[in-house]
Amino acid sequence: MKTSAKVGALSALGIILSASGYEVYSRNVENQKDEIACVTVHSRDAVIAVEKDLLNKSHTEMFGKNRITLGSLLFHNESVAKNGTRIIVPFTFASHRGQSEFQAVVRCSNLQDIEYDKL
Repeated sequence: MKTSAKVGALSALGIILSASGYEVYSRNVENQKDEIACVTVHSRDAVIAVEKDLLNKSHTEMFGKNRITLGSLLFHNESVAKNGTRIIVPFTFASHRGQSEFQAVVRCSNLQDIEYDKL
């Protein structure tokens, strides 16, 4: 194998290892930010963020074409809980088809980062 090929292969390997190391470091920094934020953020802030998100954005993939109003949402404030770097916000959505139970998973360091799960 030529020297230039060896140098090229080693350079490529170095770049891959550097990128992998940066990815791991970035995840650790994000987790640290989330852990610190979870200490200071209040559960009520997460409930308010979920309420605003549901009222202001259409989530047709989760709720269909149903119009979400404040009257169609019931938040279970007593069951809101911190879980690692997330806050779990359970709620009931009432539509003309009946009621369905959901939970919102809110990232502590970014209250606009919300995922929804049907229970």
